[in-house]
Amino acid sequence: MKINKERIRENSVKCKNTMQITLDDDFNVPDSKADIDSIIREWGNPHADSVKVSGERAEVKGSLDFAFLYCGRNETNGKVMPYKMAGSMNFNENVNLPDNADGTYAVCDAKLEDLTVKAINSRKVSIKAIIAITVVCEELSEIQAAAGVEEDDGWHIQTLSEDVVYSELAVNLRDNLRIKESLSVPAGKPEVGEIIWEESCIKSFNSRLTDDGVSLNGEAGIFFMYIPVDESQPVQWVETTFPFEGKLDINGCSEDMVSFVQYRLISFTMEARPDYDGENREIAVEMVLDLSVRGYEERHQTVINDIYSPVKNITVKCDETKLKKLIVRNNGKCRVSQRVKTDRYAGIMQICNCSGTAQIDDISVEEDGIVINGAVIAAVFYVTSDDAVPMGGLKAVVPFSYKLQLTSCKDMDYTLDICVEQLSAVMTTKDEIEIKGSVSIDAICFEMYTCQAANECEITDYDEKEYLALPGIAGYISDGTQNMWNITKKYHTTMDMIKQQNSQLSDIDDLNYRPPRGQKLLLIKTPAI
Repeated sequence: MKINKERIRENSVKCKNTMQITLDDDFNVPDSKADIDSIIREWGNPHADSVKVSGERAEVKGSLDFAFLYCGRNETNGKVMPYKMAGSMNFNENVNLPDNADGTYAVCDAKLEDLTVKAINSRKVSIKAIIAITVVCEELSEIQAAAGVEEDDGWHIQTLSEDVVYSELAVNLRDNLRIKESLSVPAGKPEVGEIIWEESCIKSFNSRLTDDGVSLNGEAGIFFMYIPVDESQPVQWVETTFPFEGKLDINGCSEDMVSFVQYRLISFTMEARPDYDGENREIAVEMVLDLSVRGYEERHQTVINDIYSPVKNITVKCDETKLKKLIVRNNGKCRVSQRVKTDRYAGIMQICNCSGTAQIDDISVEEDGIVINGAVIAAVFYVTSDDAVPMGGLKAVVPFSYKLQLTSCKDMDYTLDICVEQLSAVMTTKDEIEIKGSVSIDAICFEMYTCQAANECEITDYDEKEYLALPGIAGYISDGTQNMWNITKKYHTTMDMIKQQNSQLSDIDDLNYRPPRGQKLLLIKTPAI
């Protein structure tokens, strides 16, 4: 007897953990910049540079890049002007893991949950940040599963098999996509003297696997504020969008795979350059997206759970592994809306820009889906009619709730990716702003189940006296609880012999079939070799 084996591979999460860290430091304003009157806007971008796993602990090294915009009085002309100050704070943290993660593939993600910039005095600021660090350790499990048996010994080998359908991780890659674009300052705007603030975001993102990689496209948005060459003119700002596309070459990709691509903007630079007339009206933009590309391929495999011979004693050793089957791959949109009172802020004359980030507060699994509750933290930037405080900013929390419809499973594994795609703010009255937008929720859900597959077997002879003591012919009345596999093993016969003697089962090939209660069968023991 020869057992033909097939390899089943599965990528699974062995352990993961999330911890919050707090960064707190003070920074002095450089001598080249004016004193701080009021802080308008702040920005932060944390990133994990390295993660090293040792046993039940992961060492994470990274940094938080930050910047803030403040109003200060120009010493030359006494005019209140915006100024930008930027810096970074490093962190080195140990994250405890619930299991030994040696030999696993560790991925770390750092998200900014809160950033507070306060002026201690006119020349010093306090930066406080809360960062959530998530470490995920994955391992590749592999089993050799019996898929078929070749018999040439006359042992009447019987096999109990099942067809399994599972999703195999065929593509797993992290890479960067670099986006470069050249934009022009609108004709009605003056020439750029100095860019003092810039922001960027991804307003839409689409991906598609091809036979040689992944194709990407979407729309990016930028906002920047600048001081014109003629400093007597007021501060200017520009907000615009532009399309982008790109491609990553990946071996082993296929259009038939189900893809799940996550992205994160990790770098953004902007520079004013001369145009053909020698004026600084061309804006060179460069963005870098950190991409996590996963491609799942549906596999169909027949595996043998048990092996039996009526004339030989076969002891089967089985391997057990957890497989996952794709339930749903969904990309949904959730609209958000909130009205914010502005009576406690300085007189708002015009809204310049509105940007935000999305945070998940709670995830609950229900019978008919997954409910996701969260909020968009919106930052509104505006100019005022007060020359003493020419511009300002406010923050608002816009809650949302979204339900991903799917069939509930006892054991389910899911991954969610959430981002703000569209966000805008308009003045409805002089004391009220309405914030509207949409949140993109990208989800992939798998059903987890356990597969037992025969791997090795040990063959010995039956005890001769024990074998001869078994009846050669037996009448069997079904109680409706035993399947044909159990019946053949108990009475040392085969399915073919049962079908020969019982015409009512001539069309039955499934060994998991249970004869109905009260059905009578004639069973004949297979003769020994």
